[in-house]
Amino acid sequence: MNPSVPDVTPTNLCPRCGVAFTCGMRAGEAACWCAAYPAAFAVPAAESVPDSGACYCPTCLAELIEARRAASGR
Repeated sequence: MNPSVPDVTPTNLCPRCGVAFTCGMRAGEAACWCAAYPAAFAVPAAESVPDSGACYCPTCLAELIEARRAASGR
């Protein structure tokens, strides 16, 4: 284990790819890693993917934002 990286139990499952990851807000942090990304669209509803936490993982969020940028021509 790397001592500089906290051992945090994943809090969410990505509704797009199914990978387990940690949401900073659900883990009790003051802010989440996703706050560094632009607000591109709403996250999926928790009801649509049970136990997902309704957030995308870092990889999927970056891919979805890039796809939206490409589609809009920016």
